[in-house]
Amino acid sequence: MPLRSLRYRRRYGQHFLNSSRIAQRIVDFAQVDEQTVCEIGAGKGILTRLLAQRADRVFAVEIDPALAARLNDGAASNVDVIHNDFLKINIADFGTPVIVGNIPYSITTEILDNLIAQKKNVSRAVMMLQKEYGDRLLASVGSPVYGALTIYANYYFFIQKGFTVSARYFTPRPKVNSVVLSFRKKDPAFPPQVETDFFDFVKTVFRYRRKSLRNSLMQVVESVPDDVEKDILTKRPQNVTCKELYGLYRACRV
Repeated sequence: MPLRSLRYRRRYGQHFLNSSRIAQRIVDFAQVDEQTVCEIGAGKGILTRLLAQRADRVFAVEIDPALAARLNDGAASNVDVIHNDFLKINIADFGTPVIVGNIPYSITTEILDNLIAQKKNVSRAVMMLQKEYGDRLLASVGSPVYGALTIYANYYFFIQKGFTVSARYFTPRPKVNSVVLSFRKKDPAFPPQVETDFFDFVKTVFRYRRKSLRNSLMQVVESVPDDVEKDILTKRPQNVTCKELYGLYRACRV
């Protein structure tokens, strides 16, 4: 059975890239020459084949058993097809690969969490995801879409925009456009043992993003410490940097 005839499966959130030109742009942007690549959701292999031409080795992860079987039948010699859910794999099994993939919109946050949890074994990542989600990752302080997700992702990664991809380049066609982003690891700025608690603090503050920070903090602590700078308490959460929020967090946790 040719790959193009395989049926779309809604439960896997499949939207297959149908443009070789766009696929080539992604591979060029990823700069994977002579490197090891782990591809998330190889699908029908349009990226896989181009990655194999540039990379030293490609681990193509595909959850759909029918697609995985067909990909394996025609795989290049430097491609290993892995029939599995990317969220369940141990990235260390592949060394320290470059992660590349067209990400199912419904599990983007879970994939981001997985990359962060296994970041010591991730060289870097280049992913195509929903444009609106990408806008949140790229948002600047003060933007209407700047929020807890922005702070969380940018704490761990330098995030760079590659290019936008129209919905017409996918089959079946999604209702939204996509964007290609690169993720390069950052050294942690705060003690690792407080990261989880800090980001829980940030999420809670941003639940009340229309309130001033003073009122937002009252949802987190019984009283705001006296030594907190008064000017910052008049701001709304979307107007405060990660560093400023960490200062508030430390003041409230002492």
